[in-house]
Amino acid sequence: MRLYRNTLKASLLFLVLGVLLASCYKEPNFSLTPSINFKSITKDIRLDQFSGAKKDSIVITINFQDGDGDLGFNSDEVGKTVQRTNFNYVVKLFRRVKGVYKEFSALETLSGFFPRLKSDNNPGPIEGNLSYRISLETSFWPVKKDTVKFEVYIKDRAGNKSNSIESTPVIINEF
Repeated sequence: MRLYRNTLKASLLFLVLGVLLASCYKEPNFSLTPSINFKSITKDIRLDQFSGAKKDSIVITINFQDGDGDLGFNSDEVGKTVQRTNFNYVVKLFRRVKGVYKEFSALETLSGFFPRLKSDNNPGPIEGNLSYRISLETSFWPVKKDTVKFEVYIKDRAGNKSNSIESTPVIINEF
C-alpha cells in the first residue's frame, strides 16, 4: 500500500510538472507574410533519363517562417484552383559576365511548386527548412565553367510574397 501511494505521488508530481512545462511554451509570433533566409546551395551532376545528356542539378535550401502556416499546395490544387504558372517557389537565374551578375533566362522554367507544409486543420506558425531542386540543361549553355547564382522568394496560399534572398555563387557546366 505504501509503494502504491509513493508511486501515485510521483505520478502526480510528474503530471503537474508536465502541465507546468507545457503551459510555459509560447507559440512564436511570426508575420503572416512568409520570411526566408538563405541556408545552402549544393550541386551534383545527373544524367537525363531520355537523352543521356549530363545536367547540373542544384539544390537550394532556405529557412522559412510563416505566421499562419499556409505554405504549399496539394498536387490536386495545382492546375485546378491554382494556375500552373502561379508558382509558389520563384527563382531567377543570374550569370556572372565580366565580374557582374546579370539576369539570364534559361531555356526551361526554374520556378515551381512545393507541397503543403502544414494541414489547414492545424493553423498556426510554422518554421523550418525547405529544399528545392533545379535541373539545368547545360548542353547548349553559352559558357563552360560558368558562375551563376539564384534569387528566390516564396509565396503562401494567400498570395503573400516573402522577401527575396540570393544564393551564394556556384559553378555549372564543368563537364
